[in-house]
Amino acid sequence: MIGSKLLLVFLLLATLTSTSFGTIGGYLCPYYSKKFLETAAKGLKSDTNDLSVIYHSANTYKLLKELIPKDLQSTSCNRLKKLYKAEANVDEIFFGLSALVILQCNEKLHNDDLTKNLHKVLENEKSSLSEIRYAAEILFLFNQKIPNQAKVAQLVQAQLKIDDSLTNLGQALHISWLLGNSGKFVNDRVEDIIVQADEVDGKLLQWEGGLTTTSLLLTGLHKLPGVIPLTQEQADKFANYLLTRKTVQTPRGISALLEAANALANSKTSPVSVSISGPAQVSVDKPDLKIQVSNLFGVALKPALTPVVAHSATRITDDVVVLAKQVLTAGIKATEFILPLKVEPGHYKIVINAGVHTATVKARVLGSVEVKNFEIGLSDSDGSLAPKMAKLNYPNKLAAKLQGDAGQQLQIKFGLSRPVHQAFVRLSSLNKEVIFVAEQDTSKLYKVEINLGQELSGSGLYDIEFIIGDSIISNPFRWNVGTIEINLGAASPTPPKAVKGPKPEIEHMFRPAEKRPAKTVSLLFTGLTAAPLLVLLILWSKIGTNFGNFTITAVPFHLGFGSILGLFTLFWLKLDMFTTCAWLIPIGGFTFFSGHKLLSHMARKRKPEKTDK
Repeated sequence: MIGSKLLLVFLLLATLTSTSFGTIGGYLCPYYSKKFLETAAKGLKSDTNDLSVIYHSANTYKLLKELIPKDLQSTSCNRLKKLYKAEANVDEIFFGLSALVILQCNEKLHNDDLTKNLHKVLENEKSSLSEIRYAAEILFLFNQKIPNQAKVAQLVQAQLKIDDSLTNLGQALHISWLLGNSGKFVNDRVEDIIVQADEVDGKLLQWEGGLTTTSLLLTGLHKLPGVIPLTQEQADKFANYLLTRKTVQTPRGISALLEAANALANSKTSPVSVSISGPAQVSVDKPDLKIQVSNLFGVALKPALTPVVAHSATRITDDVVVLAKQVLTAGIKATEFILPLKVEPGHYKIVINAGVHTATVKARVLGSVEVKNFEIGLSDSDGSLAPKMAKLNYPNKLAAKLQGDAGQQLQIKFGLSRPVHQAFVRLSSLNKEVIFVAEQDTSKLYKVEINLGQELSGSGLYDIEFIIGDSIISNPFRWNVGTIEINLGAASPTPPKAVKGPKPEIEHMFRPAEKRPAKTVSLLFTGLTAAPLLVLLILWSKIGTNFGNFTITAVPFHLGFGSILGLFTLFWLKLDMFTTCAWLIPIGGFTFFSGHKLLSHMARKRKPEKTDK
C-alpha cells in the first residue's frame, strides 16, 4: 500500500516537472516599433483639436521608452495649453493632464477647483464608471488621495449591478486597484471576466469589442495586487492575438496595443517568444543558426530561461532526425543563442526548449553543388554510329562550335555532387529558345537527348546553356557551354505576322438542298390539303347560308377570329414563334371578350321576356 502511494507521488512529481508551455509566434520587432513612432509623430504634428490623439501619441513614445523630439514636445505643449478646458468632460481632462505629464510641459493646468470637482464626481451616485475611473486616475496622477474609498467602492458595485458589461468591468478593474483594500471586491469577478474571452482556432484569445476592450481588461487585470489572473497558456493566446493587431495605424489603437503588451510582458506569466533571429537559413560553411528568446518586445527575460536546448531537428523530406538534445551557446546579445546546424543541405524542423517553454521553428541548410564528368556530343538519330563526346570542366567552353543536322541528336551527360530539382539545358538563338529538362537515370547521372530534326523548327546558330538551381544550394549558376550550328535543310516557312485591322471574312458552306419531288406530286398533295375547304363550300351551297340572324355585335368577334387565322398564316410563311406569340396575346384577348359579348347577346335574345300579370 505504501509502495503504491510512493509510486503515485513519484509519477505526479514527474508530471509536474515535465510540464511544458508553448511560445508565441513572434514579437514586436524594431520594424513595427519604428512604424508606431512614425504614427505617433504624425499625431503630435497634426493640427488636431482632440486631446486624446495628443495623449495616445505621447503615450506611445513613453511605452516604447523613446524620447519625444523637442520640437514635437514644444508644439504639443502649446496646443495642450490652447485646447485644455477645466469645464470639459472628465475623460478629456484626464487626456489633457496625462499628456501634460508625459510631455513634461511647464504649464500648470490643474488647481484646487479641479480637485473639488473630481471629488464631486467620486461622490455622485449618477456618475458613470468611466467618469469615476478617470477622476480617480487624475487624483492618482498628482499624488492625491481618493476620499472616502469605501463609498466609491459601493458606487462602483452599484453601477455593476445595473450594467456589468465587459467595458464596465474593465473600468471597475482600473478603479479598484486605486481603492486599496476597499477595491478587493473586484477579485471575485476575475474568473467571470476571463471566461467571457473568445477563443479563435485554439490559438488566440480576445474579448468581444476588439483591441480596445481587450487592452482595457488585460491592463486592468494585471493591476490587481497579489492576483495572477492568467495561466501561461492564456497569456500566450492573448499575446498571439495582440501580434495579429500589430498593423494598427491609429494613435489610440497603437497605445492600446502597447499597454496590453506591456502588461503581459511585466506579468509573472510573461509570454515567451522563441524565433529565428535574422534569415531562416544557414550554409554548410557557416552553420550557426541564431535563435532569439525574448519577451513580447524582443527584450531578454528576467530571470533568463535556461537551458536553451535543440530537442530535435528533423529533415522534412523524409522525417529523419538528424540531431537531438543539443545545448545552444549564448550569442553576442542577451536574447541570442547559437545552434550549430552541421547537417546535410535540406529543409529542417527544429524543436527548441527554453526552460519549460517549447517552440518549433523551420530552417534550411544550403550547400554548394559541383558538376562532375560533363560530356557533350552529337550522334545519329538511329543510333547507327557511336556518339563523339567532348569532356568539359566548369566553367570552360567548347573550343569549337558543334555542327549538327536534322538526322542527329545532341547528347549531354553529367553528374552532380548532390541531387537538385532544377537542371535544364537551354538552346537559344536571336528570336527563339527551347528548354529541355535533364533527368537522372538509374546510375544517378543526368542525361539530355535532343533530336535536332524534331525539336527545333529552323536552322541557325544556337547557344548551349546549362542551368542549375535549387532551394537548398548556395551556388545556383548558368553555364554557357558553347554554340552549335544546325542545318535542317530547306528553310522552314516563317509564320505570318500579325496585322492590325479587320480579320478576313469567314465564309460558311451550307449543306446542298435536297432533291424535291416532281411538280405533279406537289400539286396533288396541295389539292388534297385544300380538299376540306372545298368540301365545306360544297356543303354550304347545298345546305344554304343563313345571314338573317347576323348582327353588328358579331363583327368584332369575326374580325378577331379572322386576324388569328391571318396571324397563323403569317407564322407559317415568315414569322417566328416569339413574334407570333407577341401578337397573339392582344388579338386573342380582343377575340375572347368580343366573343363573350356576342354569346351574351344571343342568350338574351333567345330568352322569353317576362310579362306582368
